[in-house]
Amino acid sequence: MRTMSLAVVVMCAGVLFAQAAPSFEVASVTPSTSLPPPGSSGVQIGPEQFDAPSYPLQALVSLAHGMSGARITGWPEWTRTARYDVRAKTGKPSTRQEVLAMLQTLLAQRFSLKVHRETREMDIYALVVAKDGVTGPKLQRVEVDCETKKLLDGSGPGLFPPDARPACGINLRTVRMVAGPSITTSARAAVTMEQLAIGLGGGVGRPVVDRTGLNGTFDAELTYLTENPVSPSFPQPSSTQRPPDGVSLRDAIRQQLGLDLRSERGPVEFLVIDSIERPTPN
Repeated sequence: MRTMSLAVVVMCAGVLFAQAAPSFEVASVTPSTSLPPPGSSGVQIGPEQFDAPSYPLQALVSLAHGMSGARITGWPEWTRTARYDVRAKTGKPSTRQEVLAMLQTLLAQRFSLKVHRETREMDIYALVVAKDGVTGPKLQRVEVDCETKKLLDGSGPGLFPPDARPACGINLRTVRMVAGPSITTSARAAVTMEQLAIGLGGGVGRPVVDRTGLNGTFDAELTYLTENPVSPSFPQPSSTQRPPDGVSLRDAIRQQLGLDLRSERGPVEFLVIDSIERPTPN
């Protein structure tokens, strides 16, 4: 009888532990009233803070759940142009994954976000080497000590200054203008081809899977022309603000990375939005 009671206590403690979702110590979520400055890299994730000024709501959900935007469905129309200023403190040193888990909790609490995952058979793109196994100038193999962010002996040089190398897997995305047509540069540090393929899915309108056969990690940089949706309440760009002609994302993948997208059909995991609402006040 004593052993049974102890087992019940342990099981109850396990249930309580499973229900305790990681959360920020303090967080502020407010509708954005201005666009981020040109060249802004957007979100900043540190061991004790999360800072996302004027960040798209859809991108916040994508970041929190580790799912490409092309693999998230069920968005209400109002989320298409919704941007928020999100600032939060962890209260203790935390890893990137722990901070993103806290962001999931924040979205569930403030936006009443509920999601589920499901697998669907659909058209996809396979990421392949364009020709003769030769990659482009903006795809460079690197070996990095991800703890110190230093290149290992014999590796490199990569696409980043040695004294300013981002953490492994980071995508530094800069936009010359965030309303209407703009030139976007996406620079990824020490990513696998699988990570690169998943990241490309949001920009090309289909999920992307890796079929390159390239092992190891790479620095990858793409510069391309894109059209960014903008809320009617934000200032509209004038013709003089519009950037010069640039290449499409697909052309940039081919010209700058030496890779290509091949149409296929296969199973793909999706994140489905069951419900999401405008945020509760701070």
